[in-house]
Amino acid sequence: MSLNVPSRRLLKSAASPSSTNALVPALQSLSITAAAGPTALNTRSIHTTPSQQWSLFGWGKQKVEERKKVKEELKQNELARTRKPTQEEIFSRVRGRLEGDSIFADTTPSSELAAEQDKHKDWATASAEKKLAAAQAKDQTPTGISLKKDHLVRVVDPDPRSRVRWERKMVIRKLQRGTDPWSVEPKAERIARTERKLVYKTGHLPTSVKKLVHLSRQIRGKTVSEALVQMQFSKKKMAKEVKTELLRAEAKAIVTRGMGLGKAAATAPVQEPVKIQTKDGKHMEIRDPTRIYVAETFVNKGFIRGVELDYRARGRVFKMNKPTTTMTVVLKEEKTRIREHQERVAKKLRQGPWVHLPDRPVTSQRQFYSW
Repeated sequence: MSLNVPSRRLLKSAASPSSTNALVPALQSLSITAAAGPTALNTRSIHTTPSQQWSLFGWGKQKVEERKKVKEELKQNELARTRKPTQEEIFSRVRGRLEGDSIFADTTPSSELAAEQDKHKDWATASAEKKLAAAQAKDQTPTGISLKKDHLVRVVDPDPRSRVRWERKMVIRKLQRGTDPWSVEPKAERIARTERKLVYKTGHLPTSVKKLVHLSRQIRGKTVSEALVQMQFSKKKMAKEVKTELLRAEAKAIVTRGMGLGKAAATAPVQEPVKIQTKDGKHMEIRDPTRIYVAETFVNKGFIRGVELDYRARGRVFKMNKPTTTMTVVLKEEKTRIREHQERVAKKLRQGPWVHLPDRPVTSQRQFYSW
């Protein structure tokens, strides 16, 4: 039995659409016959399939093309989603289209233009405007704070009767102290009224308290000009930072407190130099009572700005913290130092001469030792 079928080349050519119509009759005429036998089999036509349904030559080609189309659409959607907007698109989102679609765009009603511009607004901008409009309708801010007059008065002045009583009490106290010949102004109030000072705290400097405390002691008790000279010629790494902070503190004292303006004022009376002795026993002469000096300095710890690993022997590892430190500077005028000198002299005069064994009452007498 022999199988009379066309060759592989014939089948390939038959699969092409151009030669399909010409080869179909020839393929149908093929038959399967027995090589030998008395009876011959009836001829049977070979079933020909379309060119897109061959099992080995294009089977499932339609499904593959559909999948490719779906993949291309997904890819284009992903690119459109992740693509950065151009400058023109950003401008159109923020303030709408810059020009109309036609020369008659200017003649369109304002409501239509507003509706068209709302389409191009950003979603966040539109939602913010919507919240603001809703809040204004309810007399509120976007954060929910009421803008009604009664509510604002209640917040600013929650207890008006107590406030009036307190103000009346303060006025009466001031009048009594001013008219009573025996009343004396408290020392703290007198100092706050007649003298000026500034407390300035620096930022977090990248150093430790142990290192910065030496610089703070170096400038304490000196005038600002002398402290700046000390920091300028110091070999410490943080001296430059301390100098910068001192300049900032001096500028803030001049602007906010009006300190150090004695020489600048043309109407200031000329005073004779005052010789004083500081708390440390140093003698000095003051010509300008408004000169600024560093009265106090102290150092505090800050946050840990980093950590380093310290590798040691025997496989041990330790943690080294990188600290930060802040320095607080208190600036005052020389009139404060003059007042403190006068108070020390007056106290010394009040004490009288020194006595080796002062005559004071004997207390806690016992017939046995206290220890």
